[in-house]
Amino acid sequence: MKKPVFVILLAFLPISLLAIKADFKFTGVCVGSETMLVSTTTPLDSIYQLSWDLDGNGKFNDAFGDTVISYFPLAGGYNVGLRVIAINGEQDAIYKSVPVASVEAAFSMDYTCRNLPVHFYNQSRVIEDIAFQFIWDFGDGTTGSFVPNPTHNYSHAGDFIVRLTVVSSFGCIDSAKRTVAIQNPPIVDISFSGDTIFPAGDSVIATVVGNFDSIFWSTGERTTSIIIRESGYYFVQAFLNGCYGEQFFSVTAVEDHTVRIMTVITPNGDGFNDRWEIFNLVEIEPCAVDIFNRWGQKVFSASPYNNDWDGTDQGRQLSNDTYYYFLRCNDATLRKGTINIVK
Repeated sequence: MKKPVFVILLAFLPISLLAIKADFKFTGVCVGSETMLVSTTTPLDSIYQLSWDLDGNGKFNDAFGDTVISYFPLAGGYNVGLRVIAINGEQDAIYKSVPVASVEAAFSMDYTCRNLPVHFYNQSRVIEDIAFQFIWDFGDGTTGSFVPNPTHNYSHAGDFIVRLTVVSSFGCIDSAKRTVAIQNPPIVDISFSGDTIFPAGDSVIATVVGNFDSIFWSTGERTTSIIIRESGYYFVQAFLNGCYGEQFFSVTAVEDHTVRIMTVITPNGDGFNDRWEIFNLVEIEPCAVDIFNRWGQKVFSASPYNNDWDGTDQGRQLSNDTYYYFLRCNDATLRKGTINIVK
């Protein structure tokens, strides 16, 4: 007799053997728009319930379902959570920072002078996103710019409305505008105490004429006047109300045997122009000299003169001023002129 054969039939239920894995994706939006949250939890056939924590308080009771539309009122990163319960009772949860972006356009500029570069500086603020595009309109009808920090030259003076529009990668957009007053550069004139061509060892004083906020010479000095002793090309910039003008000039010191008389002395002990000198004195010596102040008082006298007056009167240093000399030498010619003391 044969033994009975038992057949066991296994029924496969539609339940995945894979562990449940919570995840979701979201749209990047700007303030004022709604954010879409979409579950990407796997495996799909294991999901029993999806619940959302939209305010980041740890409670998954703000919304349910695989797709949620939420409105976040302010720019920033929002801590959003999704909890998933599987059919078999397994659970998984995940939190992500969901961005809500905004753009605040702003800019500044430096000097605003006609025919000189005006530099614009982007100072925009982008929250939870990056700036994607900068659009500049300089207000003078010329082609704008698409770089963050452009430079622009205005061909004429006047008031111009400059606008900056900033667009973020999410499509957020904001604009800022400012009125830029473009000025004509100030006119810079220079006066000289003597000839700009002078014998080696002598000097000339260059002075900016007019009132300015500040002055800058190519020598690095920032005073109204400078003393120049060497040949070369020089310039000065004079600033007024955020705008500046320039003036260029040249000075030449020459070697020759011409008798020349210094017009400036600087008795400050630095070894340059500390004494009043007659260049090539040997050509006309001996000489007798008398020097007077502006009130006609004699402050120095010598015969013969040996290029040794140091701007003093009986050992007392004279003040910065203009003094007058009378010089008689072996050729019987009366020479007269001014001497400026500058310390």
